[in-house]
Amino acid sequence: MALIDRIGGASGLPDTEVREAVGSQHLLLLTNGSSLKGHLVAIRGGDPGLAYTFAKRGNHVRVRAQSVAWGERGARLNSISPGVIATPMGLAELAGGSGAFMQAMVDGSGTGRLGTADDIAAATEFLVGPSAAFITGTDLLVDGGAVGALTTNQIAF
Repeated sequence: MALIDRIGGASGLPDTEVREAVGSQHLLLLTNGSSLKGHLVAIRGGDPGLAYTFAKRGNHVRVRAQSVAWGERGARLNSISPGVIATPMGLAELAGGSGAFMQAMVDGSGTGRLGTADDIAAATEFLVGPSAAFITGTDLLVDGGAVGALTTNQIAF
């Protein structure tokens, strides 16, 4: 299986290396880097929430649009959107300025807990495995139900 993070210009990965990986493995996974983009905008004095939203949506559109071209090369292209994950970065965000809101998202989610690296690994394992052979051009939301709770007004924001 080939697992390639952030294809294209942002990754600096030469297209020939991508083609080699795809040609031999028939799989490509694109992960989202929206949190980083939001932080970079905040450093410059912009609205990180707005930057995050646009970056996340841009990733979704890019994956959907590029899935046909990559499919012609024998690859499936998907993205994973993690929720609040118990990693050093996730814990630092919980301790930061938006921590109360993030904790409310966790508490109001269907699972009521932080995600783990193992949760993301399991989602990745599913997407790169044979059970997902007909899945391409989509984003897998791995957030314990936080977005569902937000979009149905079960969490105030």
